[in-house]
Amino acid sequence: MGSLSPGTVITTTSGYPATIVRHLGTGGQGIVFEVEFLGERKALKWYIPRSIRHPKKFYDNLCKNVSRGAPDSSFLWPLAITDDAARREYGSFGYIMDLRPSEYKELSEFILGTARFKSFRVAIEACKDMALAFAKLHNIGYCYQDMNDGNFFINPNTGEVLICDNDNAAPNHTDTFIMGTPRYMAPEIIRGESGPDSWTDRYSLAVVIFIILCMGHPLEGKRWTVPCLTPNLEKRLYGTEPLFVFDPDDAGNRPVRGVHAYVLKRWPYLPDYMQQAFQASFSAATLTDMSRRQDRLREADWLDVLVRFQNEIATCPQCGNEVFVKNATDTPCDRCGTFVRVTHRLSLRDYDIAALPGARVHRCQLAKGNADHALDVALEVREGRRGGERVLALYNATQETLQATTSQGQERHVAAGDIVPLKTGVSLTVYGGRVMIQ
Repeated sequence: MGSLSPGTVITTTSGYPATIVRHLGTGGQGIVFEVEFLGERKALKWYIPRSIRHPKKFYDNLCKNVSRGAPDSSFLWPLAITDDAARREYGSFGYIMDLRPSEYKELSEFILGTARFKSFRVAIEACKDMALAFAKLHNIGYCYQDMNDGNFFINPNTGEVLICDNDNAAPNHTDTFIMGTPRYMAPEIIRGESGPDSWTDRYSLAVVIFIILCMGHPLEGKRWTVPCLTPNLEKRLYGTEPLFVFDPDDAGNRPVRGVHAYVLKRWPYLPDYMQQAFQASFSAATLTDMSRRQDRLREADWLDVLVRFQNEIATCPQCGNEVFVKNATDTPCDRCGTFVRVTHRLSLRDYDIAALPGARVHRCQLAKGNADHALDVALEVREGRRGGERVLALYNATQETLQATTSQGQERHVAAGDIVPLKTGVSLTVYGGRVMIQ
């Protein structure tokens, strides 16, 4: 049986061959090579035979994923799969996917501190990208099944996310015989009460968002600080006796000073609605009662709170520090004490946001709808000019002409790309919702 090495040609079911260029890495499930495929450099994940419990079912699912295509460009989705001739000659199979750009870093690198986000706004952007990608995956009836810190690659400067290992993705309740990673698996899977589905994915998504924003695991507090995390203790911590570290009713698993320093530092900075989102996703009921897991936040719910949070982060005019603006009011910088001044607020469907330069109003903040378009930008606060003066204004970022009403009740049209100066009492109708300047 042949071995894979540079220059080896692997045949695929698409009819096009892939030529191995070099070895990129080896994991528990397979070996990754850089290959040349259709004149471009791609990646080949080649499975170690003993790592797949049911090769035929796994291979068939891969074939279906190749035929279906990626639900979103964030997924490094299987593009082609090796054929029977390759299996006979080399004893296994694999699939072709896009290469990860070098500027993208693995989520585990951010956890370890070897990679850092450019800003907290960028960290939130990464969370938004993940939530939107999984909304699109779930919208086609698929679940991912195996989220962990090795499956996400993030651009630290932009927050853009790429999701790999999509050989796990399958229709809900389809058994690919991959259970997941305990730290990221929903408790009901660990307890043997459920297989992977959209609701277990939503638990895992909440874990990843918490890790990015708080730099710690939502279930790893006092109970986690043991000399050795045995399989039995691991099952209790993540499955049979899970407890959120900031459970409002039970302090038995609080973060430990000197051990969970980042979590203790970051949690108080989160606005109330972000803390409530995590408390809902990791409530005692959703962790222990299968019938209550639908109380977990859906992807659209995460997008709503994340865009709100992102809009409340401003830059200190004195020292450049990020300032978390509270209640859309003047807020001092916690580094130098300089106030970020809020002259106007934008009143949305459920709350107000500060009308600061760069603030954006998204579709999900105006009306409930399809998560695919939740992040469409409707309005953006920009500096503009009117009559030779520099003014802060709302920019129409849609492709539509919007209806505006002045404080005197006069109506006017706002063409795509046009601006409306920030003046108290002016309102705009956009995407079925209403924005009032206050």
